[in-house]
Amino acid sequence: EQSSANKVLQETCNYIRNLHKEVDDLSERLSQLLSSIDADSPEAAIIRSLI
Repeated sequence: EQSSANKVLQETCNYIRNLHKEVDDLSERLSQLLSSIDADSPEAAIIRSLI
């Protein structure tokens, strides 16, 4: 019972860590995209709302 709970907790922590990494990667990609387009465009406003 205890080892099963520990396994679930470990898997949950790993999943959260992976999500954090994906969010960091997406934020970086959005920042790069934002720097390559017109700052006043509707697309830029959408990107800014995401980061």
